[in-house]
Amino acid sequence: MSALDDPLRLVLLAETPEWLELLREQLGALGSSFPLISAPSWAAASSLLDPQINGLLLTTEARRPAAGTCPLPIILLLEKEPVEAPVGVCDWLVRDGLSVDVLRRCLRYVREHVRLQDTLQCLAEQDALTGIANRQGFQTLLAARLSECRGSGLVLAHLDLDNFRHANDALGHQAGDQLIRQVVTRLKAQLQAKDQIARLGGDEFALLLDVRSDPQRAPRLAERITEVLSEPYWVDGESLLIGCSIGLAYSRTDAGADPLMWHAHIAMQQAKSQQGCTFHVFDERINRGARSQAELESELRRALRRDELELHYQPRLCLQTGRIVGLEALVRWRHRERGLLAPIEFVPLAEESGLIVPLGYWVISRALRDMQWLRGRGLPALHMAVNLSFRQFQDSQLLPTLSRLIAERGVDARWLEFELTETAVMRRSEHVQQTMLALGQLGVRFSLDDFGTGFSSFVHLSSLPIALLKIDKSFVGDMDRRPENRQLVRAMINLAHNLNLQVVGEGVENAEQLALLREFGCDQVQGYLISKAIPLNELARFLVFGMRQPLLAQLKP
Repeated sequence: MSALDDPLRLVLLAETPEWLELLREQLGALGSSFPLISAPSWAAASSLLDPQINGLLLTTEARRPAAGTCPLPIILLLEKEPVEAPVGVCDWLVRDGLSVDVLRRCLRYVREHVRLQDTLQCLAEQDALTGIANRQGFQTLLAARLSECRGSGLVLAHLDLDNFRHANDALGHQAGDQLIRQVVTRLKAQLQAKDQIARLGGDEFALLLDVRSDPQRAPRLAERITEVLSEPYWVDGESLLIGCSIGLAYSRTDAGADPLMWHAHIAMQQAKSQQGCTFHVFDERINRGARSQAELESELRRALRRDELELHYQPRLCLQTGRIVGLEALVRWRHRERGLLAPIEFVPLAEESGLIVPLGYWVISRALRDMQWLRGRGLPALHMAVNLSFRQFQDSQLLPTLSRLIAERGVDARWLEFELTETAVMRRSEHVQQTMLALGQLGVRFSLDDFGTGFSSFVHLSSLPIALLKIDKSFVGDMDRRPENRQLVRAMINLAHNLNLQVVGEGVENAEQLALLREFGCDQVQGYLISKAIPLNELARFLVFGMRQPLLAQLKP
C-alpha cells in the first residue's frame, strides 16, 4: 500500500466513463490500492458512504452536494481552471493538466488537510487541562450514544465540586489545576470501560453511565463517588477537603441530549440545595420549579434592558445630631405581572446566574444619578451606601467603570459608600485589601454589613480601610428581650470604637431598641422606626421635613 493511501478513502464520481477511467489510470500509476467506489450521482454516492470514515471524494461535478450528504473531503476534477476557488472543496484538478505528479501532490495535500482537521476537531472537543472531553465533545458523544442505545439504558450524572472555589482562591489557580487532575483520576478509577467522563467547565463534570444491565448501578456509583472524592487531597504540601453534589437523570426514548443534560443539572442543584444530600435523581416536579427559575432569570435579563428596576432608599439617622446623614440604596423590580418585588425574590438568582454584575453597575449608576438629583434640589450631601456583591468586587472592570460613572455624574466620590458583607471581606483578604485601597483612592469609603453573622476578627478588620460597622438586625432586634444580645451589642460597639470605626445599628423597630443603642454609644441607626425604604420622590419630601426639625426629637416617647 502506498504511503499516500493510509488515511484516505476515495469515492470516484464521474459524469462519463472516460473520466472515471482516466482517474483510475492515474491512481494505478501511483501504485495505489485505494478501495474505489464509483457512482453516477451525489445521491447514489451518499448512499454508499460511511459517515464514520474520513476519506476523499473525487468528482467531476462542479456543484456541492446538499448539506450533510457528503462527509468526505472533496476534490473537483474540472474541465478548465476555475476563475475563483470553488467553495467548500479541499482542492481541484484540471483534466488536461492531470498527471501522476500532480495527482500525488494533490493527494498528499488532502491527506495533511484531513489530519489537520482531525487534530483541530480533537482540540475543540478535549479539555486542555485533563485530556478528557469538554462540553462540546461530550455533547457530540452523548448524542451518538443516545442514538446507539435508542434513548434508553443510560444515566447522565452531573457532578459539581463543593468548596472547590474556596480552595482555589486560598491556594491559587495552579493548585486548583492540580486538584482538578486528582479529581479526574479518582473519577476514572470508579468508571467502567463503557462509561464516559467529561469536564463541562470549572469544577463541573459529566459522567455518562451505561446501566442497561443494572439500572440501580447509578445511585450506588454516586454514593461511592461522593465517598472517594471526600477523602483528603494533597496539593503543594497542603491537605484539602472538598465534596461534591451529583444529579442523576435517566435517559428516555422520547427525550434527546439537551433535555437529559438539563435534567441532570436540575437534579444536581437540588442535591446541592439540600443539607447533607450528596446526590439526587431527577424528578419532573423539580423540573417545573427549575423551569420557573429559568423563566424568571430570562425576565430579569429583559428587566435590565427595559429599565423595569428602580431604587428605594432607607435613611440612616445620626444619634448625636438627630439628623439623616446617609441613605442605603435598595433595588426593587417592578414586575409586569407580580408587582413590586423585593431583593430577596431576585437578587439570589442574579448572584447564581452572574447577572449580579450588570445589576450592580445599574444600581451604582442610578444611585449616583439620584445623588446628583437630590443635591440639585438644595438638599444636604448624604452618604450613599450601595451593596456590592463579591462577584462584582472581583470584576476587573470595577475600578475603571466606577471612575467613569463618577466623572459622568459629577458627584463627589467621598459621599459614595460600598457595603460589603463580612463573609465577602474574609475571602482572599490580600486581594480584598488591594481592591479596597484602589477604590479608596477615588474617595470611596466602605462599611461592613451584617456584622456578627460571619467569621471576621477585629484584628483582621483593623488592616482594612473600613469606616463603619453595621451590626446585624438579628442582634439589634432581640436586644429588648434577650440580655445576652444587649451585652453582645455593647461589646461590639466598644471594640469598634477602639478601632476608630463608627457603628450603625440595623433593624431598629421600636423606641426601646433606639434608647439602648443610644445608651451604648452607637453612632447611627436605620430601620422601620426611622423609615422604611422609600422611592426617590418620597425620600425628597422626607428629607425636607427632617431639615425643619431633627428627626430624633420626633421619636422620643
